[in-house]
Amino acid sequence: WASRTWQISLGPPNPSSSLFPLSSYSPRGEIRSDGLRRLPERLDVGGAGRDVFLWRGPPLWRGSTPTVCLWSQVRGLLGLSQDVAPGAVVSFLKKAVDQRNKALTSLNEAMNVSCALLSSGTGPRPISCTTSTTWSRLQTQDMLMATCVLENSSSFSLDQGWTLCIQVLTSSCALDLDSACSAITYTIPVDQLGPGARREVTLPLGPGENGGLDLPVTVSCTLFYSLREVVGGALAPSDSEDPFLDECPSDVLPEQEGVCLPLSRHTVDMLQCLRFPGLAPPHTRAPSPLGPTRDPVVTFLETCREPGSQPAGPASLRAEFLPPSVASIKVSAELLRAALKDGHSGVPLCCATLQWLLAENAAVDVVRARALSSIQGVAPDGADVHLIVREVAMTDLCPAGPIQAVEIQVESSSLADICRAHHAVVGRMQTMVTEQAAQGSSAPDLRVQYLRQIHANHETLLREVQTLRDRLCTEDEASSCATAQRLLQVYRQLRHPSLILL
Repeated sequence: WASRTWQISLGPPNPSSSLFPLSSYSPRGEIRSDGLRRLPERLDVGGAGRDVFLWRGPPLWRGSTPTVCLWSQVRGLLGLSQDVAPGAVVSFLKKAVDQRNKALTSLNEAMNVSCALLSSGTGPRPISCTTSTTWSRLQTQDMLMATCVLENSSSFSLDQGWTLCIQVLTSSCALDLDSACSAITYTIPVDQLGPGARREVTLPLGPGENGGLDLPVTVSCTLFYSLREVVGGALAPSDSEDPFLDECPSDVLPEQEGVCLPLSRHTVDMLQCLRFPGLAPPHTRAPSPLGPTRDPVVTFLETCREPGSQPAGPASLRAEFLPPSVASIKVSAELLRAALKDGHSGVPLCCATLQWLLAENAAVDVVRARALSSIQGVAPDGADVHLIVREVAMTDLCPAGPIQAVEIQVESSSLADICRAHHAVVGRMQTMVTEQAAQGSSAPDLRVQYLRQIHANHETLLREVQTLRDRLCTEDEASSCATAQRLLQVYRQLRHPSLILL
């Protein structure tokens, strides 16, 4: 039975009809009473030993031509009405085939792109997305703008179904898991991005509606390929002009929405957001950057103040009675020279360190041209931030002698800004130390007993900090003032002597 070919009628079954092989007929070519002609010989179709079966019964096209009969059978199988022309069905079927071929081509290209990205490892990626920041003036407010550049260095094309997703996550959302805030995601369709092409997207980072900018801000770039857009459109055409095919069942469409391919993750910190209005030449110096929008009532009262009188705002009071907060970090000069040897040869170590810290800031070219080792900038909220880099010697750590080090000091009247700037400096130092440790760098011999004594002293001070903080919760306003003063002194003692990164 497996070697026989069957010819089955599309018409309704007839009880008086049956299937017979041609070999069962007599060899004569005469016409029988049932209307079928006896064939004079056995026919071979598709190879030796295969019998051709004919329908024994009334002719299928009795009263019609064979073409009309065949079309009526096809129309019945597709569930079409009687007034649908054959040409319309052929056109629709051809369109459906073209859609499926296009979807298969897109899937093959998406597979090539995915394999190229996943197999790139730590080397240069065939498709990359770089992020840079700059300040721009929008109407009456300064806005921090992020520019993401998507570049296709591969031999493949990003066509239908590809989307660039850019997620902006502030520090408050990242640290507070119970917060109601959520990350902002921008989706940009990527159409016809061929080999060697690039696309640039600019989006705002802040300040927000409250006038503040939560730093650091994380910008994540991801390529998303929509399976439902490509495959779903081919399986279930949505063109209203083609009513010949019902909607595709949901179980036929892909279960997953698409494929995500991470491209880059960029952190925007305080060192990138600092502005330096004092670096501009006098004849081209721009006005000082504006902070958050001020209350018009406060502005009116200041204009009504008598000439020569001192301002009484919180900023002026803080500047007059509170010294600027200071945070510092010390790094081995040998470690810095090993990390900054490329691109900083012949430059003093302090100047090279400041240039390295501000490498992602727009003012780095001016800092490099003037060979600066200290600089005063303005934070996004308008507070001053002073960066000072100088060489120092650590005399008590190593028995072989003093260790040459570089101290990076941050000063600001705003405690929040100094914390953000110090966090940015520490983040760069951690990356540098990790890279140097991977190259097999070794630290010098240290005085272990001296380090143990520092550790014991710090543990004692930390216990006192906890006691003072608990006391602040129970004391009245008069007694809490002295407790707060002692707490500030303990915090200052914890910073000295500061350790050094080796």
